[in-house]
Amino acid sequence: MQGYILGITKAKNEDLIVSILTKKRLYTLYRFYGARHSTINLGYKIDFEVEIQIGYMNRLRNITHLGFSWLKDMHKNLLWQQFIHRLYLHLRELEKLDSFYYDLLENLAKKLSKQHPKRAIIEGYVALLKHEGRLHPPSSCFICEEPINESTALVRGFLPAHTHCVPKSPISLEKLDFLYTHKDTQLFDEQEIEYLWNIILEGL
Repeated sequence: MQGYILGITKAKNEDLIVSILTKKRLYTLYRFYGARHSTINLGYKIDFEVEIQIGYMNRLRNITHLGFSWLKDMHKNLLWQQFIHRLYLHLRELEKLDSFYYDLLENLAKKLSKQHPKRAIIEGYVALLKHEGRLHPPSSCFICEEPINESTALVRGFLPAHTHCVPKSPISLEKLDFLYTHKDTQLFDEQEIEYLWNIILEGL
C-alpha cells in the first residue's frame, strides 16, 4: 500500500517508530535498522507492507520511496516537512481516517512542483478547516462576538478577532472571503502570505 510518513521517532539502537498516513488510517509501525534498508524521511511518500506481529507492534517492511522532483529543492522540502509535522500533531490520536487527509497531501504534492509552496499549503489548510467544520467566516469576533466590519486579525485555526481584542495586524475581509470561497491566495501579497503562514506554524 501507499502512504505519507507523518512522524518518525527513534527507538532503541537505530530502530524507528514510523507513523504513516494512508487512504483509510494512520499506521504506527516498527522499523528495524538493517544493513540493507531504504532511506526514509519526514514527508516521504512510500509504498510499503505491514508485517503483523501478535502481541508486538506491527513491522514496516519492503519500503519503496515514491519521490517527487521538488524534494531536491531544500526550501520547498523544509516547508513541506513543517506542514507534515503539524498535520501529524493534529491527527496523532486517531487511527481510522477518511480519505480527505491522504488526498489533501496528494494534491499538495502535485501543486508543489509548480506553485509557491506557502501559497499551496495555505490553500490546502483552508480546505482542511472547511472539511473539519472549523472554517469560521470573518464576520464576528470569536472573543467578544461583536461584528467585524472592514478588517480582522486572525489567530490559530484562522479564527477571526478584532484588532483591539487581539494585538495582531489586520487583514482584509474581502481577501479572506475570496480565499475561503475559492481556496486561492492570489489576492494576497507576500507579507500577507507570511502572516497566514506563521499562523499555520502555531498549529493546525
